[in-house]
Amino acid sequence: MGDVFISHSARGDAFAMAVLARIEEGLRGRSHTPLVDQSEIDPGDEWRPTIVDWLARCHAAVVLLNDRALGSHWVRREVNILMWRRALGAPLLVVPVLLGDLTTGVVKKAGLEELRPIQFARTARGVDPDAESLAEQVLGRFADLPPAATGSDPMSAWLGRLAEYLSEARNKPGVLAEAARALKVEPEFRAHATDRHGGCAFLAHQFLVAPPERMEQALHVLAPSLQDQTIHRLTRELTATWVDDEAARCALPAPGEPPREMTVLLNARSDGTADQYIRRATCGDVLRFQTKSIGSLPMGEDRVGERTRLWVNAVWREFFEAESEDDWIFPNDLDARTYYLVINEFRPPDAEFAEAVNLLHRDFAWLIVMVATGTAPPEDRVLTAFKNAILLKPLLTAQDERTAKLRSGRLRQLPGQLAGTC
Repeated sequence: MGDVFISHSARGDAFAMAVLARIEEGLRGRSHTPLVDQSEIDPGDEWRPTIVDWLARCHAAVVLLNDRALGSHWVRREVNILMWRRALGAPLLVVPVLLGDLTTGVVKKAGLEELRPIQFARTARGVDPDAESLAEQVLGRFADLPPAATGSDPMSAWLGRLAEYLSEARNKPGVLAEAARALKVEPEFRAHATDRHGGCAFLAHQFLVAPPERMEQALHVLAPSLQDQTIHRLTRELTATWVDDEAARCALPAPGEPPREMTVLLNARSDGTADQYIRRATCGDVLRFQTKSIGSLPMGEDRVGERTRLWVNAVWREFFEAESEDDWIFPNDLDARTYYLVINEFRPPDAEFAEAVNLLHRDFAWLIVMVATGTAPPEDRVLTAFKNAILLKPLLTAQDERTAKLRSGRLRQLPGQLAGTC
């Protein structure tokens, strides 16, 4: 048994509605709980709090794809969170369903390429679409639904930590309700934030998708009701939530696969910004994801060799505390973590830089190299010089980065402000 989220944009599409109804009925008959929002979400509307809650805790998901869904901003965001959880290791079953005559090629063009590696449910070519048989094809995937994923992946753990910190304010329901208002939770859902059993978890889920200015306002509302240590911890957890979630997810390896010679390029001026992207991507999981930062800019003539030697030594020293080559021995639990080496290049990397990274990956294919490239991204010809490069988008602006830095400073000062010491 499990909760199954159904992503759709079926209203006005008779065939899509028929498939949706049959899947819902079939899931209930198999003792699963379908989580379906039947109301319309228009562009510009706020996230429906119930949808955020469902996405963060569901055990499986069905994504119904018709023409309208491919053009829906909300379906894209729903898919992003589902695939984010999968990339973080959640045993989350996702079943994409092609309705009508849609093809995987059309899905790719619509920007949902991340679904393509998953087996689609679809009507066979040349066969008339039939809602009953397509629904049965989907339901057949639920014979061996994975165990409940809640609490077993970094996103669930992150939400659990937030809920634990927020629980200090549980005896002040007015504060939790005011925080929900600051997050712009719709009035009809704000009562969920004051529920003694699930209110803090509900509020934590809203922080997952809250714009940074709302997060800051909500934290200011909550802070007077929290201990200083809790404020520090909560601030640490929330500081990176300004980072675009879709961009952050692209900094993770593909779901179920180890990183292979992966280079992530971020047009940031600071390695601190790169660190926040990683924290956002990994939901602050410091046990399974480890990050170290170094500089670049070689001074000699052998720019490629100098860089490579510098970085190889840094990997051994920073990740494995190996100061000499005699200590260059990998630990037994190497595969238990994902390693990020952040290199602040201060400028767009050139072909020599790409060559040095490729040489570094020759020794450490499992290492994810994240490069802070300065305000401008690298040229296309340099991008193709890397073996496996990803340019994070949307691109940052200098104003984005500066605003985030100032916001982080304000949040760090919260306990002192409350105590009147700063």
